[in-house]
Formats: sequence, C-alpha cells, structure tokens
Amino acid sequence: MDIFISYSRKDRGRVTHMAKALEEQGYTVWWDRHIKPGQDFHNVIQDAIENATTVVVVWSEHSIRSNWVKDEAQFGIQNDKLVPVMIDEVNTPLGFGSFHAAELFDSSDNPALSENWPEFVENIRESAGEAEPKPELEELLTRPQKPRQPGSGGKKKTATPKAPPVWKRYATIGGAVLGSLVAILLAYQAIVTTGAMGPGDPDDMTPVVLGIYPEKGFGEDQARGLAAAFEDMPGVTLRELKAPLDAMKGRNAPVLIENLKSYLANQNVVAIVGPSITEFTPEVLDVVEDSGRKPAIVLTTASSRSNIGWDDRQLPLFRVGSGIDERAAQFARLARGMIDDGGEVVLVYEEVPNSSEKTYGQIFFQRIASNMPEWQEWSDQRKVRAIRYTRGSIADSFAAPQRRALLDQDKMIVVVGLSTDFKDMVRAFYKAEDPTRLALLGGWNTSKAMYELSNGVVNRETGESTPAIDIQHPRLFDMTDVHRSPAATGAMADLRRFESEFGTLSPTLRQEAVAYDSGLVVKQAIKRIGEDVIRAEDLVEIMRGQSFEGVTGQIRFAEGGQNNGPTGGLSRELYSLQFNLRGDNGWTEITRFDELLGRRGAATTVASADTN
Repeated sequence: MDIFISYSRKDRGRVTHMAKALEEQGYTVWWDRHIKPGQDFHNVIQDAIENATTVVVVWSEHSIRSNWVKDEAQFGIQNDKLVPVMIDEVNTPLGFGSFHAAELFDSSDNPALSENWPEFVENIRESAGEAEPKPELEELLTRPQKPRQPGSGGKKKTATPKAPPVWKRYATIGGAVLGSLVAILLAYQAIVTTGAMGPGDPDDMTPVVLGIYPEKGFGEDQARGLAAAFEDMPGVTLRELKAPLDAMKGRNAPVLIENLKSYLANQNVVAIVGPSITEFTPEVLDVVEDSGRKPAIVLTTASSRSNIGWDDRQLPLFRVGSGIDERAAQFARLARGMIDDGGEVVLVYEEVPNSSEKTYGQIFFQRIASNMPEWQEWSDQRKVRAIRYTRGSIADSFAAPQRRALLDQDKMIVVVGLSTDFKDMVRAFYKAEDPTRLALLGGWNTSKAMYELSNGVVNRETGESTPAIDIQHPRLFDMTDVHRSPAATGAMADLRRFESEFGTLSPTLRQEAVAYDSGLVVKQAIKRIGEDVIRAEDLVEIMRGQSFEGVTGQIRFAEGGQNNGPTGGLSRELYSLQFNLRGDNGWTEITRFDELLGRRGAATTVASADTN
C-alpha cells in the first residue's frame, strides 16, 4: 500500500476529495473508511499504517486536538514516512512544527483544488515514489496479447491459444465489476444496519460507566454523587478518570486520555458522565469519536453547544443540568430586568493569558455579546460594561479605587468563573467587618462556597480545616437549577437514599445532585432495556427523547439530548435567583429586582459556576 491518511473524522468530507485525487494519480490509498463491519478497529489501523509507504497527516482545526492523529503522526516521524499537509490555517501541535506541510487551505472545502496541490503531490512522490497508473477498462479490453516465444530443439511447438471472443472478455470483466458492486452494497447494508463502522464487541460485555472529573473540589462532590447512584446496581462497573483541575483546563491530562482510550478499546463502555470542565470537553469528545465507540455521554460541563460542536458530532450527547446557552439566556433576562428597574450591569469574566483555549467566562461573554443586540447600545450609554480578570486573581481587578467603587453602586455585577473566584471576592470585599456593600454578590452554583465560607471546611484527605468567616449574607445570591423540594419526582426511593447519603437536597448539594441524576438516568435506562447483555447503542435509543425521574425533578431529553425538564435551564422562571438569608440553607426565590432596589437602593449579582 502506498498511502495511509490520518485525519479527524470531522474532516471526512474534505479528506474524501484528497483520497480520490490521489487514487486518480495511481496511488493506493488507505483511510478508516476501508474498515469493514466486525473488523477489529485498532488492529486494522495498526496493520495499515505499518504497511503503508507514506503516512499523510492532515492538520486541521479539528485534528490538531486529536490524540489519535498526533500518535499516527509520531509513528510517521519515527519510521521516516511522514508527509504532513494543512487544510486549515492552524499551528501544528508541539513536536511537529519542523516538518514542512503543504498548505491547501486556500481551497479548504476541496483541498485537491488548491493551487498548492501539485506541491503536495510532489511531496508524496518523494516519499512513496512514482505511482503506477491503473489501466482503464477500455485499455484492458484492447491491450494486445504478448506473442509467445517459439520453442527450440526437437520438441513439438505448443500452439498459441486463440484469444477469447470479445463477449467473453466483457463478461469476465463485467462479472468482476458486478462482484465488486455486490461487495460494496453488502458492506453498505452492514454499515446502515449497525449504524457505524466502529469496532466490534469486547470480550467482556460487563457494562462500564466512566466518570470524568477533577481530582479535588467539586470533582470530589460529583464523584460521590455518581457513585451513590449506582450503589444498588452491582451489575454495572463504575470507573473514575481524574486529573488535576488546572491540567484539565489546560488540556494537558495525558494519563487520563490514555486511560480513556484503553477503556474504549477494551471494555464495554455504555456511558460516560462528564467531563466537568469546559476547556477539556472537546478533547474527550475527540477521543471518543476517534475510537469508533458511541456510548451515551451525559455532560456535566456547562460548555456551550457550539463550543463542543454538539450538533456536528456523530456522538449521542445528553445534559441533565443547565449549560452556558441556558445560563446566557437567563442572564439576558436578568440584565434586562435590572436595567428596567433602574440598575446597571457589569459582567466580569475570566481569562488565562497566553492561552489559545477560550475559558468558560470568555465563551459566556461571547454568548451575551452576540445574543443581546441591546448590549452595545447599553454599553455606549454606560448601563453595562465588561471587565476581564485573570483566573485566580479576581480581587486584583477590583483593587483600583474606580473599580472598587462599583461594589457600592446600583449595579448587577456578574462574575463568571469558578467558585474559588467567588470565594476570593467574598473574602476580599464582603466580610462582615467591611463596609456593607450595595452590590449583591452571588451567582450560578455559589451556594456551597457561601456555606463553606460561613461554616468552614475540613479537607477530607489531610484533615486540615479552613476557619469560618462572618460574611454579608444578605448581599449574596445564587442562580441554580437545583431546588430544595423537587416539584415532581417519582423516584422517592432514590431521593431518600440521596438525602441519607448527603443530607436534605438544597442548592449547596448541586454538584452531588446533578452527578447523581446523571447516574440515575443511565441506571433507569439500563433497567428499561431488560436484557442480559447491554450495548451502548441500546442504551442511547432508550435515553433519547425519553423522560426519567431524578432527585432534582423530571428529566425530559429532547431528541438532540438537551434536558427540557425543570433542571435543564430551559423552563425556569424569570429572575429565578435563590437568596441565602443566613447561611442556614434557607433559600427564597426573588421575583423582582425593584424590591431589592427599594430596600437597598441597589441590586448587584455576581455569577459563578462550579460546573465549568
């Protein structure tokens, strides 16, 4: 075989043009569309790349994030047969920049039409050699027969056989062509029947659920919630994949990724719960997509649909809680209400200097700026403003006098980031001994942070405790998709088991509750299948478009996987804020900001998100 093509499946349409053009040049080309149903995915790829003369790596916006493509590129380097090519204007991953790549992104939809295509083909020739053009059908029919050499000595000459009649030659070739077409149709039927060309069943069909979350903090809460959901289901194996929070946000968790690949290759992974981190989600989804497996993926991140390519990926994605899209819509309603009530709005969002990956806060701000046409007009009128801060240094952004003054004005200040950022704001400016602020500080999923600040927290591993501080509780808010009393739930046994494990359901238990409900959805779907052998595709079919009972209320998955139930963020009431009266888990829903404005002369909210 001449050429092995390594690429991201999201670029399949564009790579098809390249493969066909190279085949027309006379090269034999292998890519994963050649895998037949039932074949071992990884063994076939391993054989193909080892037997290829040349490894063509197609760098694109998608493939530069694919660990599979990077591995195959590294194989090409090690065996001196790498020919890289770029179909998008991207920076190649570290370690591959010194290898010149032909640039075909001037014709990105069909790279074979690029002005630089001849340069790419020349690179192929230098690596794979000259191609051997394949004879056309007409040439095969009219090619003259080589004359037989006459015999020598006294032996009798063997008569030269007559060439078969033309109809027989046509019939022979036609039969071969027909046989090929039948094989193609059978393969296509198998693909349609199975829904994919993915790998076959593993030897051990015990259903496995993977939980992916950070090692500490809210990751521990989610791990405990998911584990509790499966306590009464011994037939399911639960495995945890963890990495430090900063590593996941920096998309630098190679051990986790390798373990994920191994599980997908060797175990019957029917579902994945997580990951919890916006920045890390695309990489996890790329690995799953490249594996050929299609487990049900219940996201616990708030990542937006467009950021992770939700609608473009050939993966069954689901979400129990709310995401950036729902939160941005909620924020838009809150901002409009605040402006109508005479207040002002400040959005404070996180960034990481010198990082190519957008943070949760940056994505959130983009949603606001693009989906609120009045934002620019309000900005010109000084009714709204946006402030960036460096993750971990939020208090520094309010150290200057003019910034600090915002905390005592009629403004709704919305900080979008981790709960640690929110804690830093409280410690810096909202201690009880500080001047009472006019600004109200709160946000998405900040209730646990408030509770820990008020009551202190003990580290489970070290036993070290962080002392409690007295804070300005009346100025603190939380926007959440978890209520103390679920409006409707039929899973009362599960609710009692949850509360016996974690306590009375409240916004402070949001992380545990969402992970618990993610597990309950999978568990209930497995029970509905009612078969001895559970496959991922059966689980997905049961989950899509169905309703389930969770401790946070009814979960109703639309066909696309989004939760249209009360926990999904799509059906919440306007101004659905929960107000912590005294840090005693007493939460009251606020319906109008004018009540707050009348009470204090200002209303300010800070939004933060643990599931980021």
